Amino acid sequence: MAMLIPLFGSIARIKVLALFMLNPASEFYLREISQRTGLPVRAVERTTKALLEIGLLRRESRGNNVYFSVNRKFPILPELKAIFLKTVGLGDRLREALSEQEDIEVAFIYGSVARDEEDLESDIDLFVVGEATLHSLTPVLSQMEDELGREINATVFSEEELSERVKRNDHFVKSVLAAPKIFLLGDEEALQSVVRV
Repeated sequence: MAMLIPLFGSIARIKVLALFMLNPASEFYLREISQRTGLPVRAVERTTKALLEIGLLRRESRGNNVYFSVNRKFPILPELKAIFLKTVGLGDRLREALSEQEDIEVAFIYGSVARDEEDLESDIDLFVVGEATLHSLTPVLSQMEDELGREINATVFSEEELSERVKRNDHFVKSVLAAPKIFLLGDEEALQSVVRV
């Protein structure tokens, strides 16, 4: 999180942004944001005001509460979300957990989360390439599901199996490889080197 301070200006802004970027389909009122981020209400007021001014958040009054939610039409929302997923959110926790496992060459999130189309019930689609097996990853993934409060659907291929599926023009593999991805381990270059084997 510290590496984001120069980019976003303050720890308060990072915490509020993280809350909204990791829960883009949710809405929160001021005290709820304060409770969930551990920030004083005054800091939350300043931060939400700034985010409203740039158009990232929307505001709606209902009863005695003012609710804030993400403006899904904000021009750089997918990029912002990717930054938070990779650094302080789902991606960070998944990256940390997967990096402790041996035999993973490449791992990435795909599907609705990577396309910025998820809702409150969306699961996390995870694609793993390496010698790890689904069986060996199950304890880690179960722990992550509990911690993140989201179901994780993992697809695991060895390098050889993935390469073979690409050669056979496997529809599922081709569609995943062509779709948006949020890399947790490795990168597009590492993935392409496996696919070309």
